[in-house]
Amino acid sequence: MVRTSIKTNGSGLDRLSDLPEHLSCRILSQLSTKDSVRTSVLSKHWRNLWLHVPALDLDTIDFPNNLVFKEFIDRFVEFDKELDLKRFELFYDVNHAHSFDEFLWMIDDVVKRRVGHVTVINNVYVVDETLVTMPLSLYSCATLVNLDLSFVAMNKPQSELVSLPCVKTMHLDAVKFNGDDSILETLISSCSVLNDLTVIAHPGDYAQVVCVRSRSLKSFTLESQSQYQDPNVVIDCPRLEYMSVMEYQPASIVVHSIGPYAKVNIDVMFEVDYEDPLAITMIRSFLIAISKAREMTISTRTLELIDGYHLKVKELPKFSNLSRLDALLDKSFWDRLPGFLGCCINLNSFVLELDGHSEIEEIKVSPLLQDALSARGFVQLKTPLSVTKTSSEMRKIAAYFVKKSG
Repeated sequence: MVRTSIKTNGSGLDRLSDLPEHLSCRILSQLSTKDSVRTSVLSKHWRNLWLHVPALDLDTIDFPNNLVFKEFIDRFVEFDKELDLKRFELFYDVNHAHSFDEFLWMIDDVVKRRVGHVTVINNVYVVDETLVTMPLSLYSCATLVNLDLSFVAMNKPQSELVSLPCVKTMHLDAVKFNGDDSILETLISSCSVLNDLTVIAHPGDYAQVVCVRSRSLKSFTLESQSQYQDPNVVIDCPRLEYMSVMEYQPASIVVHSIGPYAKVNIDVMFEVDYEDPLAITMIRSFLIAISKAREMTISTRTLELIDGYHLKVKELPKFSNLSRLDALLDKSFWDRLPGFLGCCINLNSFVLELDGHSEIEEIKVSPLLQDALSARGFVQLKTPLSVTKTSSEMRKIAAYFVKKSG
């Protein structure tokens, strides 16, 4: 709830009402629309001021029914059609008297108001519930800069009608493309200045490939919510500075290009047969692509993939650019590190974080790993916050690594 008080000057006028309208609207734009509307009861000056605010922040549960919600939107969009809408945020309950046509109409009107930032979060209770579908007009919004969608569906547009020349940030959380791989690829290719892309795959979608091709993209995050095999991945982003692929289980990842000194965070697991030459070729290409990274974070599953390839082929590509490595590993994978560390010829910082419970007597490092650690300029051991150790135990661990790591 917003609290307001009108302080008057000597003439009896409130000071806030003396502000220019554009400053008053800027103040109101920092509030939610709900609180902005509440200021209309302060005085005659404030009665319609909220209608001049270039931002809408709405939650359908704040309205008693869909009719009231529609009338509210109607009043706002019809009041000043010349006003550019800088921000539109909608928390939408699809179970709350949803009307497909009215939803499309509402987003269409927002697009017509030359919107800059769009956030639509569809409130679903289970992942297979009905998703609201975004209108085709959104694909050609010339003023759109940020697009943030959650639990919505996107239908295939005609490629010649897709143009998002100003979009710099796109966050797609559980967006369903109804199995059409070309929708995401077309959407990305239409964003000529896209810098930051996040894709969290919808667990119920049946797309086969997540294809990310961009000449401008600098940051890409891909995550999975599925317990089963995820879509394959194709990445061709020569200016990419940061890439994170987390909890992902595809049949293949093909990385054609990333930036020469990128930072990567890799947690993947391939369901592959190491006796299959095609699988070996795919893994080799993937490792060569990420070997350009300057900083890398890997998980137990990633190290297992690297180790499986190493055991089969007997060699790994050189990670000659890599200067920092962070590894979150189960203790059973400690002794698989030397083969990988031997390829990191310029590594000068190594941070090892234990995944799971670890006591002092369990810290046993093979001679090969001791040699690999001793060549590093900086080694740090992290233990889980849930593990409680006495100060004497921590001193023993510190002394151990000082001795073995030189």
